Amino acid sequence: MNRRQFLKTSLAIASTSQLNAEIEIGKTRLSGVQISPHSLFDEGIESCLDFLQEKAGINALFLYSQTYHLGTRPANVLANDHPSPAKNPQGRKLPFLWVDFPSKPFESLTIRHETRKKDHEYGDRDIFEELIEPCRKRGIRIYPRILEAGMRRADRIPGYTSVAAKDLDGSPSHGPCWNHPEYREWIRLTIDEMMKTYPVDGLQYGAERVGALSEVLFRGMKPACFCEHCNRRNQEKGIDPKRALTGYRKLYQLVKQLEVGNKPGSDGVMTAILRVLFEYPEILTWYREWFKADQEIQTLVYETAKKRRPHADVGQHVDHQRSSWDLFYRAAVSYDEMATHNDFIKPIVYHDILGPRMKEWVIDRMQTRILGDFNHEQSLNIFYGLFGHSEKTEPAYSELMNRGFSPEYVYQEIKRCVDGANGKARVYAGIGFDVPTYTATGMEKFPSRPDNVTKAVRRALDAGAAGVVASREYDEMTLPNLQAFKRGFSV
Repeated sequence: MNRRQFLKTSLAIASTSQLNAEIEIGKTRLSGVQISPHSLFDEGIESCLDFLQEKAGINALFLYSQTYHLGTRPANVLANDHPSPAKNPQGRKLPFLWVDFPSKPFESLTIRHETRKKDHEYGDRDIFEELIEPCRKRGIRIYPRILEAGMRRADRIPGYTSVAAKDLDGSPSHGPCWNHPEYREWIRLTIDEMMKTYPVDGLQYGAERVGALSEVLFRGMKPACFCEHCNRRNQEKGIDPKRALTGYRKLYQLVKQLEVGNKPGSDGVMTAILRVLFEYPEILTWYREWFKADQEIQTLVYETAKKRRPHADVGQHVDHQRSSWDLFYRAAVSYDEMATHNDFIKPIVYHDILGPRMKEWVIDRMQTRILGDFNHEQSLNIFYGLFGHSEKTEPAYSELMNRGFSPEYVYQEIKRCVDGANGKARVYAGIGFDVPTYTATGMEKFPSRPDNVTKAVRRALDAGAAGVVASREYDEMTLPNLQAFKRGFSV
């Protein structure tokens, strides 16, 4: 056994099981932060860890092992009050894969991982190996954080286009097909190698994507997937692929007419949509199978990780659309179901940035489509009614671009998750602060108030969360709000 293997094996035995035992019996609340490897290297690992522990009370890192999905953020949204000044990301040549995976396990697949190059910045360093000792001596847990990559990043992953989902016309869509056997095997091998190679304390996996029905009704996108693998799966369930395809095409054509102002007759938009759904119930059953495939992948991740590390804390990331405004997802996949194949569930509850997101990503997008029967204020009130929020505590439509949601939104959504999981899985709340917004001129800061950050953390814990994860990205978080995050655990 070489030195690296000995180090990892001994540390895994001595510390991983101990730390996770404390999580199991509730002795320690998880206080995590989402962070990219380059931030630790830029600031210096020891310095960054001390800063996080002292200022924010962090005891867990949710750390990218691969950043295939990420774009480059402008320097203007980065915090400038960390131990080292933030580096301008423009022009940096950073890796997209931050771990040392052997190529042999992936040789039988068309889809591979990026080959790490020495000329990449930090391309000769292994962040997970370098973190083991400094994290263990500080009692900080390590969670690899893996998010699915969309097809617009396909150039970063060799062979990725071969597993692309297919839209109505058979063209590649914006994400991979969840029923593609090679894609599933690539995920399984990735998780297996990660958990085999590094003595980490847990793992978080997630796909920030919704499927055909939400794509067309909410955003006017061509729905997907209708590839051979999806057709075969649905046909075996007694669902006719041709009728599903025809139904989705009619729904898409209806939405395209709505977008240019051609509303259907006097019966209204919702009635026209329901008529298509009644005529082609395969639309809903096809969508249900898509969600099932998603949960099958999460189960695959969980079982693969636990086979290698039975004591690891393995869970599911639920992105903002899924956690907070997609009613189809909420109806199709319950937290009770998620809890059967996860140690923890981490719903995103970015209360501040939900104001602008609600206007631009929800109400305005749906106004020309599924919510075409209503004005903006009516649409927002419908949302509040459906999702259990109060217009007395949450912003009016005219306030959305300048005012976030309240900590009561955090309480409501975390309580729903805790109640749904019903003790079968822990809930870690993803509290977002200093998350930038998008404007006509690009990405801009949307600063959070420290008192509101503290209240949001507190309300998540009041709702029964077993931990809170500071989100979205560490390099956006200002010092006052990191300190406010820490106060939320003590007030």
